[in-house]
Amino acid sequence: FKIIQKAKNTRTKRYRKNVDEAYDNLDQIVMFIQDYKKLNEISPQIDDLKYAINNKDYENAISIIDNLFEKLGEISGTEEFANRLDDLISIIDSDNINEDELLKVSSDTFDLFNIENSWRKDANKNLLPELMTYNEVIKNNIGLRRQSKLTKEQAKFVARCNSIHRDVSLNF
Repeated sequence: FKIIQKAKNTRTKRYRKNVDEAYDNLDQIVMFIQDYKKLNEISPQIDDLKYAINNKDYENAISIIDNLFEKLGEISGTEEFANRLDDLISIIDSDNINEDELLKVSSDTFDLFNIENSWRKDANKNLLPELMTYNEVIKNNIGLRRQSKLTKEQAKFVARCNSIHRDVSLNF
């Protein structure tokens, strides 16, 4: 019995972990897409940063990057972009600025921003409504364990299921 019980528990835990991770990924993708507007709002600051770097106004560039860091903390899925900005500020803040390296890193940083902004804009328009519909379908079965609150109907059902007598004598 112990071997069967252990195998059952292991499989149950594995199943729940897989289901929970799948639902968490859906939530995370939806959050990334919904933060498109916040990401788009910093586009003018990105343009100002490009202008400051192109005109070798490095002090202004550093202050712009500092402001961007504050705003990026509120936008989900921007960690890689923040890391690139950190690399950029390291180059700008050094004593001897390598112009070629600065040009390459800044170009990569701005390209990444444009890619992030572009896919989120497209996903917000085309994919988000479908994901929200999908979420509505699965939130009461696959995503049930990850919901922050059960509906009254679900709570009554769970309470009724758990109130059934079960012989647990084999568990000892």
